[in-house]
Amino acid sequence: MEYGKAYVFQPSDIRPAKRRRVDTQGLQASWRRRREAYTKAWQAQQRAIDERLSSINAATVSEVSAFLDEAISSPQSERIPTGVILAGYGVNSHSSIVSQLARRKSADEDGRQIYVTLTSAYGANLKALLKSLIQRALRRQTGLDDDEEDPPTATARRGPRLLNYDLQLLHDYVREHKLQQIVVAFEDTEAFDSDLLSELIEMLGCWHGRIPFAFLFNIATSIDFLQQRLARAAIKCLDGRLFDLAPAGEAVEAVFDALMSSGAPLWLGPSVMSILLERQGDYIQSIDGFVDAVRYAYMSAYYANASTQCLESSENLPDDHCEALRNLESFRAYAQQMLENKELLRLKDCLESNQSLAAVTSLRITEGQRKLNDMMSALSTLRKIQEVLPNMSVSPRSSLYVQAMSGKLHGSTLLRMLLLTIRKMPSHVTVRLLEAILAADSLDTYAQGVCRQLLGELNEILGSRNDPTQPLRSEDDVQNSTLRTTVVAQKVELSKHKAALSDQDKAYTQVLGRLSEVLESYFEETLVNPKDLPFHEVFVYDLKSPHREVFMPRPRHAIERALASPHDYLDCECCEPDRGERDEATLSATQPATAVLYQLYLESGSLINASDLWQAFQAVIGDERDESQTMAHFQRALAELKYLGFVKQTRKRVDHIAKVMWRGL
Repeated sequence: MEYGKAYVFQPSDIRPAKRRRVDTQGLQASWRRRREAYTKAWQAQQRAIDERLSSINAATVSEVSAFLDEAISSPQSERIPTGVILAGYGVNSHSSIVSQLARRKSADEDGRQIYVTLTSAYGANLKALLKSLIQRALRRQTGLDDDEEDPPTATARRGPRLLNYDLQLLHDYVREHKLQQIVVAFEDTEAFDSDLLSELIEMLGCWHGRIPFAFLFNIATSIDFLQQRLARAAIKCLDGRLFDLAPAGEAVEAVFDALMSSGAPLWLGPSVMSILLERQGDYIQSIDGFVDAVRYAYMSAYYANASTQCLESSENLPDDHCEALRNLESFRAYAQQMLENKELLRLKDCLESNQSLAAVTSLRITEGQRKLNDMMSALSTLRKIQEVLPNMSVSPRSSLYVQAMSGKLHGSTLLRMLLLTIRKMPSHVTVRLLEAILAADSLDTYAQGVCRQLLGELNEILGSRNDPTQPLRSEDDVQNSTLRTTVVAQKVELSKHKAALSDQDKAYTQVLGRLSEVLESYFEETLVNPKDLPFHEVFVYDLKSPHREVFMPRPRHAIERALASPHDYLDCECCEPDRGERDEATLSATQPATAVLYQLYLESGSLINASDLWQAFQAVIGDERDESQTMAHFQRALAELKYLGFVKQTRKRVDHIAKVMWRGL
């Protein structure tokens, strides 16, 4: 059809004389204050996270920067300087290394170097890749963003207009702006087609004498695999050097380190953190995606929970906010505790006076946040002890955080094994352990003073021993125990006997016993269960559903359920299934046409006869409508199923459609 109907929409500019005033009421009245509190809290967290992440690959970034500077100072006209960055399986987690290099160079130089990032999605052929390379390079030079329009390709040269994939455009810009280097970073090197990548390298190698190129390859496998994928002519164009990045797990641990040590007013619960870690491990998301998930948790806590206003200030709380605090499960448990302690007047003030409730809430929230900070310090102490003890692996921060926030770390097997190992340590390991604990300064005042006293006593014992080369052993050490075999009534019995200990070993055993006791009492006091703290719902966010719906959605399941059971979404009497039927839905003429056709689609095989499908559809809903209207509904429903990807045309039979998806698979 050459011509079609066109409709002109002309909106009316007439506005009402008086604009309606919409005031937020109820719990939403504190929305603006909570938004300001969220912005303030997340800015502090973002700064702490950026500081940790920038320090992970600082050494590698410096090495790559020095390599690029060396290529500028001593250029080689034959080969392109190439940095091969071995990022491992978490290659997506290190895509920000180019941005770190660009920020460092922009601070040191005056725009003599351009960084261009290329991915496999920028083009399926050589022309498209060259076009993307040229346009992105000119954007970097002219200061345009990637979302803005293409930069002008006209230069000072005279002559015919060049095509947008001609490298002469880039050569003219390099000469006019006196650029020293153009760094091309390939993020997903393995995703490029081998022939296409080889052609691009050979093409840029031919222009290397006129355009100072430099390559950065992010690879997840090995450099041998990269050489196998490239052609020999492309390999001859490269002068490579290998760089290693930190493992992807260290970036996640750095984020946890920032969350544990920043002293933020809000903490994430074990359920949310378990979902984030599971998603990060299964899908190998970038570290930016992990940070965005943490930020979404902060947004969900502040935006959806009106009680988070108490994190900023508990003064002048509205009446409905106080009622919300009184309905918290932790407040009910706290009220029950006050009843058991015979604090009736205090409980009465909290139930009747909003000012008393606000004061108690502020006090308990501050106390709960302090206890969680102390628990994070205890986790740091635990990791410090694991680092000093020989033959003991250091637990990740993320694992310890989830266990501690779920209340499972207190009295766990990990702590019992740790304290048992401390009782068996030789003297030289104990000295290192006490020095490390005192240097970390993460214990409380009492435990810190006891450890300092024990270190002094241990140094005195070590100074009075007869053989300074031999370390002291405790009575719990297996080297001070022997096994004896006794035959009694033709049965062999094993008995353990402790060897004779010297006076220094006995004194050292007492030192280890006191050290183990003070650490045990310290962990028992600090490793609390956050759910036992009053008003923990205010400063601990632990809801699963928002994150699962946003970061792990199931759109196909929702679409199949809507088509198979439209009553679940429409909630109308006409689509309600029969009471005697056990199926999710039954065929009915009152249901939407697409839902009826989908249920007929489920009963069909891999190839569906269009005529039979039309007759079945007409038999269901054709009694109440004429044939032309029924055909219109049938064609529209079939087009919607095709758009959703359930059916497609097939060349085997012209009058059939092919079934693409099976329910539940």
